Amino acid sequence: MSSRQKQYNELRIKYPKFVYSGCDLYIHEEKLCIDYSFSTSGLADFKPHWEITMPSSCFVELNDKQLNELVFSLGMVELISYWKLTCSPDVFIDCGTLSTGQADWWKKLYKKGLGEFFYTNGINADDNFMKIRCSGDFNNNLLKQPVVLADSKTLIPIGGGKDSAVTLELLKGYTDRYCYMINPRKAMIDTVSAAGISSENIIHAKRTLDENMLSLNKQGFLNGHTPFSAIVAFSSVLAAYVNAIKYVALSNESSANEPTVQGSDVNHQYSKSFEFETDFINYEKQYINTGVEYFSLLRPLTEVCIAKIFSKHDKYHSIFQSCNVGSFKNIWCAACPKCLFVYIILSPFLPEEKMINIFSKNMLDDPEMIPILEKLTGQQPEKPFECVGSCDEVNAALQELIRQYEANDTPTPLLLRHYQNAGISKLYGINILCNSFDENNHIPEQFIQSVKSRLIN
Repeated sequence: MSSRQKQYNELRIKYPKFVYSGCDLYIHEEKLCIDYSFSTSGLADFKPHWEITMPSSCFVELNDKQLNELVFSLGMVELISYWKLTCSPDVFIDCGTLSTGQADWWKKLYKKGLGEFFYTNGINADDNFMKIRCSGDFNNNLLKQPVVLADSKTLIPIGGGKDSAVTLELLKGYTDRYCYMINPRKAMIDTVSAAGISSENIIHAKRTLDENMLSLNKQGFLNGHTPFSAIVAFSSVLAAYVNAIKYVALSNESSANEPTVQGSDVNHQYSKSFEFETDFINYEKQYINTGVEYFSLLRPLTEVCIAKIFSKHDKYHSIFQSCNVGSFKNIWCAACPKCLFVYIILSPFLPEEKMINIFSKNMLDDPEMIPILEKLTGQQPEKPFECVGSCDEVNAALQELIRQYEANDTPTPLLLRHYQNAGISKLYGINILCNSFDENNHIPEQFIQSVKSRLIN
């Protein structure tokens, strides 16, 4: 039994009860404010806080049923970060009600969204890892859509990396673009500025974590990855609803569906997957029904296709950033799996000099990157626990790079030589991946052409 499994068992006995007791909603200085109340009985109370900008002439009343159900549901995602400290077996919902179908939906999100958390901690969590208990009787009468949303407007969540920049460019001219940022970093702000989005079309969210949770993390309570993109899903629909915006366009691509651990359903990107997207859309329509349409514009595309499109928009090349290690300093650390992945996937489309300028070195000549390279290419049973593309996409990019170096008769970098020596015989066609279009998507018909038109070149 692993030490974390033992701790998991002991904490569940010592702290058997987690409570979601409140979600207080109010408006302050043109912001929708939410105070959540959670507690692990016998350990600590938690009071996370949200603020989302909204127009002064907001048409939504605070007693609006769709609004309150969205706020409550965002809390159901938020509680994951606090529940996982002890993984209490009983979760009591005192501020809302859930049907059996809803409770099962949330348990699926928690189980799959915490797949990495359980796996990396060596915890074997069975199907009884959580029981959700509600204090009231379920009564869903939310099917009436009480407001009219502007179908000329689309809200685009911004992460600061290449993907959301591509979504901004693909939707240019097809819709009135609005941007949504949670706790904005410099790369997010610079991306929105480079896209030419006016300040009136920017919606900010401030998410504040409770200090008690951060303190307990430092004390050694259970910790690990949570499905942040599920928070983006519920909060972006909430932001769109209170701002009368019809569409929310995510930037999750097809490779998010690939498991991080081969032969399992452990997926670092579960809440970016098509499975979660479908589940979320169905849940929102059945139990909340705001009329907001949530979808991922990049779902049909591969990472190499997205990289090719991104390479043509050099206004973002000096400002984009998606390295978690260097996020607070707004730099690429040039030493982590995310940096190596982005370096590889962009290199077939940008000159070496430009890649070195972005990352401050040629990462393909760094011997420290060899173990990461083997994980990215599927030579190891686990991919890095990062938002990286599929093994096929990485292999295709590497093989195209080797072809380019050989065609130019220039010395091949160390990592490419190592890749050649690995003896991978399968050939991956980068052009096929760049022009493929996955029909399994939820993109509204009026936006399909904005994506397909970029596959021609």
